[in-house]
Amino acid sequence: MRPFAALLRTLALFALVAGIAGCAAKQPGPTAGGEAKAVFAAFTAREGKDTAPAYSLAGSMSFSRGNRSGRLNYRLYGNAGGATRLDLTTPVGGSYALLFEDNHGFFAFVPDRNAVYRHGDTRQGAAKLGMPLPFTLGEMAALVAGRFSALAPAHYAAAKKTADGYEYAFSGNSRLSSLTLDFAGNPRHLVGVGIEPWRIDFADDEAAPGFAAPVARRITLTTPGGATLVVRVKALQPRPSPYPVADLELPVPPTAAEHALDGSGDEPSLPEL
Repeated sequence: MRPFAALLRTLALFALVAGIAGCAAKQPGPTAGGEAKAVFAAFTAREGKDTAPAYSLAGSMSFSRGNRSGRLNYRLYGNAGGATRLDLTTPVGGSYALLFEDNHGFFAFVPDRNAVYRHGDTRQGAAKLGMPLPFTLGEMAALVAGRFSALAPAHYAAAKKTADGYEYAFSGNSRLSSLTLDFAGNPRHLVGVGIEPWRIDFADDEAAPGFAAPVARRITLTTPGGATLVVRVKALQPRPSPYPVADLELPVPPTAAEHALDGSGDEPSLPEL
């Protein structure tokens, strides 16, 4: 089994969806007509219908690059626009790492080390742990749950018809290079340019109670470098009321060592799988 750092590099590519700003936007062609506008309008309209104050996602993350591969299970839950927690476990059920963010910063508890790491910023703190993710845990949850309002601009620069639907290009400092929607306004592909080009495909749409539109149960990232990350959503539930603070706090024992990630010096990495 390869080091967890390999998964983190793949996750970092996945994270470019939410974090790369100022990338050169792909221009797929002349702006299409009224049908393209209607499809995009259907996509934006569904964003305002999912108003649950809290959520819970669970599934697995499988990655591969070359002849190496690995898998972790995850549970991602929290309050919309607020505190968020990501629990990572091994396939045999052992706790691997618990991550948490709120308006006070980012925290990571590693049970095998009995250590907790903290930083004032989620992106910077995760990067110092070997997870260079330029997006927050909350933004990741939004993407997996099919909520794009924080990621996709409200207006597109150009559109063209494809076999899947319509491909929309964004200009300026958009976080996305392009977004393809099917004719019902459901996301099918994301494409962008960052450290290396990436593509994300959404598949196996299913209706989910409490969500206004079908949600992709399989999200696949591929890169020209041969990296693949498959996020499978096995459970997706909105919550009618916010989680109490105590339900999201990390279970850090009083004997755990504390490490600030804000300073210089050696940067720890998470344990090998």
